[in-house]
Amino acid sequence: MLFRALILTIFGITANQQLVAAEISGLYETEVIANSQSEPDKMVAIKSALVTVLTRVMAGDNLMDDTVAKSAVAEAPRFVKQSQFSLSESAVPGNSSARTLRVLFDDVALLNFMKSSKLKVWEDTRPETLLWLVVEDNGQRTFFKPETMYDLKNAVTKIAKQTGLPLLFPLQDLDEQRQISVNDVLSAYPQRLLAMSERYGVVSILAGRVVRTDGCWKGDWAFYFDGRVAQSEAACATLDDVILSGLQGVYNQLSKYYAIKPLGLELGSVTLSIGQAIDQADNDRILAYLKSLPMVKSAAWVSAVNSRQQFKVSFNGNRAALEEILGLGRVLNPQDGENTGTNELRYQLLPLRFN
Repeated sequence: MLFRALILTIFGITANQQLVAAEISGLYETEVIANSQSEPDKMVAIKSALVTVLTRVMAGDNLMDDTVAKSAVAEAPRFVKQSQFSLSESAVPGNSSARTLRVLFDDVALLNFMKSSKLKVWEDTRPETLLWLVVEDNGQRTFFKPETMYDLKNAVTKIAKQTGLPLLFPLQDLDEQRQISVNDVLSAYPQRLLAMSERYGVVSILAGRVVRTDGCWKGDWAFYFDGRVAQSEAACATLDDVILSGLQGVYNQLSKYYAIKPLGLELGSVTLSIGQAIDQADNDRILAYLKSLPMVKSAAWVSAVNSRQQFKVSFNGNRAALEEILGLGRVLNPQDGENTGTNELRYQLLPLRFN
């Protein structure tokens, strides 16, 4: 629980502990190493920083082959809102002049520039991914323990921030320890893993194994999302690179699913018919939730019909994506079979959770 709280704090998540969707802060800010504080080295570092930002907010195949993305990187300084060197040397072997450079980009200017691209943008409300991580060292396999595995904890935290992914970690309480083992996580038959993951209410699950070998790390990953599994592996590499190989795969799939075309979609509208909302506090909660969603441009209460509250919602993107996002935050639960072929979506308001 402490490490999960650490991840939530790092990303500035503005939600209670039960959310399975998180608002990620700092997507347009990053740190890079500049060889020196000279202007040429600073320009190189700023371009590198923009590549990092683009790869965690844009979606599409071969991101950096996109001509508009290439143009943005070439003109990277024009999008800089703020930059600052650290006052101390960076830990770069053989280069005492190296400095860490923090760069904050202007998201509005950048997205306005990128709207002519074929790429889509993944906004800052993102589903949490449950990470089951097994560590193999000297032939022994154990679950990842952040309270003792500091190097691994630092790597996971760093790469999660780099890729803009909110992560959720298993509680590893006594009940969980009795029902699931390392072998269940690594098995080609994931039924037990998926069944245990249901308690967390997530839409995406990443199972991984990282192996320490002589002088490097190796990794194997299985990502479960949308009823499918995608597997990958990382050969001998640094710990950061092995963790990146797993989380980048998660980003690639989720971003393509949830991203929308920046500033380039016609506005759609739909009516939400919501049951179990009984007073003004419930309506206020629904409106606050709707207005927090990245696709939603406006939301307003319309009327009450047969004990159901009616809301008018305007949104960017397609309706299927909106329906998926609506159910992520444990506020609304879709009524199966009643949202097909009409311009009215029917949901039930879920009770507040205080634990």
